[in-house]
Amino acid sequence: MTAINRLDMRQIAIAFGGFNALNGVDFSLEGGSVHALTGANGAGKSTLMAVLSGAHHHYSGDILLDNQPVAIRSPRDAKQLGIHLVQQEVDVALIPGLSVAENIMLDRLAEGGQICHWREMRQQARSLLAQLDVNLDVRRRVERCTLAEKQQILLARALSHHCRFLILDEPTAPLDQHESERLFTVVRQLQRNGIGVVFISHRIHELREICDRLTVLRDGYLVETGPMAALSGEQIVEKMLGHQLEDIYPPRRPAFSHEKLLEVEGLYDEHLLQNISLTLRKGEILGIAGLAGAGKTELCKALFGVSRSQIARGELHGKSWKPTSPHAAVENRMALIPEERRKEGIFIDESVAMNLSVTADNSFSRWSLFGHRQAWRWAEQIIQKLGVRTTGPQQTLRRLSGGNQQKVAIGKWLRNDADVLIFDEPTKGVDIKAKTDLFVLIDGLARQGKGVIYASGEFAELVGLCDRICVLWDGRIVAEMDAQHIDEETLLLYSTGGTPA
Repeated sequence: MTAINRLDMRQIAIAFGGFNALNGVDFSLEGGSVHALTGANGAGKSTLMAVLSGAHHHYSGDILLDNQPVAIRSPRDAKQLGIHLVQQEVDVALIPGLSVAENIMLDRLAEGGQICHWREMRQQARSLLAQLDVNLDVRRRVERCTLAEKQQILLARALSHHCRFLILDEPTAPLDQHESERLFTVVRQLQRNGIGVVFISHRIHELREICDRLTVLRDGYLVETGPMAALSGEQIVEKMLGHQLEDIYPPRRPAFSHEKLLEVEGLYDEHLLQNISLTLRKGEILGIAGLAGAGKTELCKALFGVSRSQIARGELHGKSWKPTSPHAAVENRMALIPEERRKEGIFIDESVAMNLSVTADNSFSRWSLFGHRQAWRWAEQIIQKLGVRTTGPQQTLRRLSGGNQQKVAIGKWLRNDADVLIFDEPTKGVDIKAKTDLFVLIDGLARQGKGVIYASGEFAELVGLCDRICVLWDGRIVAEMDAQHIDEETLLLYSTGGTPA
C-alpha cells in the first residue's frame, strides 16, 4: 500500500444532547510532522480526535486521506486506515495480567482464527519495540511495568497495525520530567519514520519543544492553525483563553500573621528526607520547590503521616506534635491534596457528592445512619462555591475535567475546616484556565487564615502565588527565600544543587 502522507478533516461538527461540541472545525496533518492540538478544557480537542479515531460516528463533515474521502465510523475503520489513538489513561487499554508481548500483539490475538506461535509473537513484539529504540523484557507482566513503559507498549501496539497517524492525548500529564524526555525521544523517532503525530497538551513549553505545527481550539471552534515558531508561548495562551493574558495570579495578599500553625525541626524519613526544618504561619502560602526526585512528595506524605518519619521537634497549633498517621493528621485539622489525585485523592468512579462528603467525619450521620440528603445539600454548596463544572452532585467524577476533579479533591476538606492544607503538584494535568481558578481558590484559603504548603516543580507558580519558598534538593532544604525577591532562574539553580555566583 502506498504511504499516506496527508490527512485532512474539513468542517467537522458534532453535538451531544443539543450541545455543539465542535462547530465546523478544520484540521490537517502531514506524515513526519508533530502537530500540537491545544485549548482549555472543553475546547473540543479530545472530541475532534475521538471523531478521527472512530469513537463518534454521528459527526458531519469530511475526512480525507491524500485528498481521497474516507468513512471513519468505528475504531476498526480508523485502525484499518492506519490511524491510532493512545489515550491518557493507559491502564484502560492494557491487560495487567498479560505479558508485554501479549499486550503489544493483543489486537491480533483477539482476531482469532490463527494458531498462536509464542516465540514468533515475542520476536515481533521485540522488533516493534526496537523501532521505538525501546528495550523491554517482553515476557514481563504489564502490571509490573512503569507508566512510561505502558505508554511505550501502546505505541508498539500501534506500530503493529502499520500506523501512519498517531494521536497522543495528554501523554505527559502523568509522567515526570525524565519520563517525558524519554517520550519525546520516541516521538522524534516516529517522526523520522514518516508517521504523523497529533500531540494534545496544555503544557506550552512542551509543545514548543516537540511540535512543528499548532492548532488551537476554543469552545468548539478553530482559533488558530499554523507553524509553531510563529507564536510565542504567551500568544498561544492568549488564544486558548480568548483574552489578553494578564497576570493569572491573584493580587498579593497583605502581610500574613506571625502566628505559627506548624513548626518542624529535624525531620527524616527512611529513604530520602534529611534534616528538614520549616515553619508555616497562619494565612501564609509556603512554597516547596524542587525537581522530580528532590523529595517534594516524600515531604508532603511525611508531614501528613502517610509515610514513616522521625522528627527532632514538632509543634502544631501551639502544641507538641509529630506526624504519626493520616487519621491523626485529619484529627489535627490537616489536609493533603496528593499529586496522584486519581489514585490517592479521589474515588474516580464515585459521584461528586460521595467524594465531597468522604472526609466529613460524623457530621452527616445521626444514630449511626448516614444523612444522604445533608451530604447532597453540602455537595451543592461546594459545587457552587468552588465553581465545579458538573451536571450535579450525582455525576461520576471520572466525567469531570482534571481541573474540576482537583476542585473536588480540595472541596472534600472544607467540611472539617482543615487549617493546614498540603498541596502536592496541585496543577498537574490541569489547563491554564483551570489553573487560574485553582490559584484563586488557594489564595482564598490563605486569606481565611489557613496555612498552605504548596509543593511544585512549576517555578513560575511558586513565584507568582507563594509568600516564602523553600528549595528541596536531594531530600534536603538548601535555600529559603521571600517569593517577592526571587525569580525562576534562581529557583532552578538551587534546585539543581547550585548556588548563585
